Amino acid sequence: MRRKDWSEQPRAPAGQPNGGQWVGDGGGSGGTVDPDVLRLVRPQWAQMPVAEPAQSREDTRLDDGTRVLSIRIRAGRRDFDEQHTVTAPDGESRVFETLGATQTIRDGVSGEILGRSTFTANGVEPDATVQPAFLPAVPLALAAIRVLRTLELAGTLFATLSAQRGRYGTVLGTTAHEFRGAEDFEHMPAIWVGPLDQASLDAACPKTGEIQTQLDAVAAAVRQSGAYRTPQAVGTAIHVLMDRWAKAQDIENFKSELSILKNGKEGTYGQSGTSRLDQYHLPQPNVACVYDYKTGLRGLSWSDWVRYATRSKTYFPATQRIIVIQMRESR
Repeated sequence: MRRKDWSEQPRAPAGQPNGGQWVGDGGGSGGTVDPDVLRLVRPQWAQMPVAEPAQSREDTRLDDGTRVLSIRIRAGRRDFDEQHTVTAPDGESRVFETLGATQTIRDGVSGEILGRSTFTANGVEPDATVQPAFLPAVPLALAAIRVLRTLELAGTLFATLSAQRGRYGTVLGTTAHEFRGAEDFEHMPAIWVGPLDQASLDAACPKTGEIQTQLDAVAAAVRQSGAYRTPQAVGTAIHVLMDRWAKAQDIENFKSELSILKNGKEGTYGQSGTSRLDQYHLPQPNVACVYDYKTGLRGLSWSDWVRYATRSKTYFPATQRIIVIQMRESR
């Protein structure tokens, strides 16, 4: 039995009262098809309400000529949930893709997979079916350059995404990013995994809420006292009081004002070449939560984020997840 294709049926000429409607085989003057029949044969997609676009694209061009192309897919079959292509002015590019709990980094020109990791309850696990990032067959000097360019472009992506409001958590001023140690973490900087939303931050670093509450109380008391006349004096007072509060708790895995040398050894306060962590908490042996308070307008730079994560990995070598949290007053 031959299937009838309604799209081949004649229609009434334009200009007539029934113009454009399907008509009988007798031509435009014939009777129109029953509207109830038309309702039955209309394609299903034509009867569905208009849906939101399944894919969105955002193209950002920075002042230095770098381009960040972001694609997000919300529905249907997909190779990725989010894809961010960062292209430097010299043509060097990296592609950062996420699909579910897996993140893949590719060379933007060759498409070669430089690294792939999956987020698990125990941290970030590299994919055993993919050769490690920055393949060992590549000469060491070239591999180091490749690593640094990838980190540089990841930093550009980080800055671009950070500029988009509302992406990182619900607590005003709180921004958290996760890192993991490089294979050779004693000589290579930590690798950025991505931002954490508020729920993920609270799950990974359960002391965050308590620290935020204390920071709000301390900052309010310092500012209301009127005893500190400059922003620098306010910031110093807040840091001193937060340090006293942390030390008074006397918790072994929660420390304050820790200075770390490049080799991972503990230094003295103010020692040249050290990075000072305002506070850190180890909720699990493989998780380090690093807190940095900001009381002025300036926030952490990309190099600060990477430096804190890298020093934390060298100081806590067993750590798999390093979460750096920039904290501000929430009111």
